This record gives sequence, C-alpha cells and structure tokens, in this order.
Amino acid sequence: MNIPSFSVALRRLLAPLALLAAATGVLAQAPAPAPREVRVALSFFASAEHGGYYAALAEGIYQKHGLNVTVTQVGPQGNNMQLMVSGKMDFVNGWSMRALNAVREDIPLVTVAAIFQRDPQCLVQHQGAYARLENMKGAPIRVAQLARGSFWPWLRSRYGFDDSQLRPFDIGYAALLQDPKMAQQGFITNDGFQFARQNLKMDCMLLADYGWSSYNYTIDTTQRTAREDPKLVTDFVKATIEGWQAFLRNPEPASRLIKANNPQMTDEQIGYAIAQMKRYGLLDSGDASGGRIGNMSDARWSTFYQDMVAANAVPAGLDLRKAYDMRFVRQLYK
Repeated sequence: MNIPSFSVALRRLLAPLALLAAATGVLAQAPAPAPREVRVALSFFASAEHGGYYAALAEGIYQKHGLNVTVTQVGPQGNNMQLMVSGKMDFVNGWSMRALNAVREDIPLVTVAAIFQRDPQCLVQHQGAYARLENMKGAPIRVAQLARGSFWPWLRSRYGFDDSQLRPFDIGYAALLQDPKMAQQGFITNDGFQFARQNLKMDCMLLADYGWSSYNYTIDTTQRTAREDPKLVTDFVKATIEGWQAFLRNPEPASRLIKANNPQMTDEQIGYAIAQMKRYGLLDSGDASGGRIGNMSDARWSTFYQDMVAANAVPAGLDLRKAYDMRFVRQLYK
C-alpha cells in the first residue's frame, strides 16, 4: 500500500477549500501599489505647447502608468531648472542649449526625450520686408537676454549678424510697428494668431527652416533620477508621449484643463498652435518621423553641439553625452 507524502496529502486536503474560496471570491487580492507622486514644472504658462502633459492628466494616462502627476506653471520670471535641481520638481521641460549649458556649468540636468523636433522659435518681420533670413543682416532685431546666449550667436556665426543689430525685447508689437525694418523674436505657434487678432501685416520666419537644429520642449530630469530611478523616468516619458498622441487625436479634454489653468488661453489659440505644429512638422519630423514623438539621436545632438562651438556659445571639449540620455526613448522605439 502506497502512503502519500505529507505534502501530497496536504494539497489534496486544501484543493477543495481553494476551489470554494475562488468560487465565492474569498481569495485575497494583493493590494495595488500606490501611485508614484511626480512633480512637473512647465517652462511657461499652460498652452498647446504643453498639450501632452495636460492630455495625460485629463485622460487618466498618467494614472494608468501608476503616476500621480502634479503640473506647475512657471511664468517668464521663473526658473523651472532651479526648482528641479533643488529637489522641488522631478521633471521639467527645456531645450537643447540649456542642456549644453548645464554640462558646462556642472549642473546635474539631463534630457531624456525631445518633444519638439523643430524649435518653434522665429523672427517676426513686417510682410515683405525680408525675403530670406540672410537679408536681415544689419537690420535692428529685438532679442531677449536668454536668446542672446542661444540662437543669436548662431545667427552671428552662420549668417553674419552683428551685435550692433540687437535691440531690447519686451512682449508686444508696439516697438516693432514703429520701424518697418525692425524684426523681433517670436514663436511660430503663437505670433501669427496675434497678428490676425490685431489685424497686423506681419510674417514669422522659422529659424529651423534655415538650419537651427535645437530640440525644444524637451523632458529633462536630474542625472541622479535617471541613474537611480530609471523605471520612474521610463513610465513618465512613455505616459507623456501617449499624452501627446492623445492630444493630437482629440485636443478637447486637454484644452479644457489648459484653459482652467490659464484663463487667458482660448480654444481658437490652442487650435491655431496645433495647426502650426502640424504644418511645420514640429513634433513628428526628423528623429520623430513615423509617429516616434519624443525621439532623439546622437547625430542631431552632435550637430547642434558643433554649431554652438562654431558660434563660440559653448567651449569645445564638453562631454556631450552628459547632456542627454537615450535609454528611455530607445525603449519605446526599438
């Protein structure tokens, strides 16, 4: 006579009980992990240029990825990078030049995705004043202080512009209207809308059309977060990119949230910005072609860096790989 082992006998004894518990729903379920708290600081007030973040919030995409995200607007006087480096934020949006400056200044910032493949930065001019960018050589141009350390050195190096052209910049078109030869910096996603509202005969000349290779609206975090918490970065990047895809399919849920956070924003302005993003391929050209929003490449970073070295905006010999980390978008676009 074969006597079953103790373990076999125990399984036979417990099997009916397990079946009964499963049938009656008694089996305990493991508690779902609490969502990760994530803090994000924008580079300006809520607008269509931040649509992916707000779509991910409005449509529960962050929640689906186990994230409880708080988005903070940072106005023109704020500095979202300082907030992140000081530990008050986990992610911010930025641009290529700031990442290079962070390497130069030994600030532990790293870019993990590039939402805008083409920088929306443009030069605003009176209609018909200049046929091409190079024709603006010698013209008075209103440029903000921050831009004087980014695209302005590139304009000097590439197109022979000179600092004698610089004029102080402030928001609005009053000074621009006083001189038909004057130009000023602007955004292709915004200024044309303002021209129409104010019945102004102005054009925007997109710098990306002339070789300006900066990424913009990048997703940046600290080097420590990228190194020690790669799952958090992966989840946040993936969810934000899904948010952008959702925003482009149907902007309404995000638009409601954008307007709630920035009451000056309108559906018309959001719609204009989206149309310009699509017209100029701001999100889905270059490295992001084929729906790969947020993608980056070593070649593109190298090109931008060499342009900035040639413009004497950054020194040669920087460790460029400290500026960006490709791991997180590569996981999405293998």
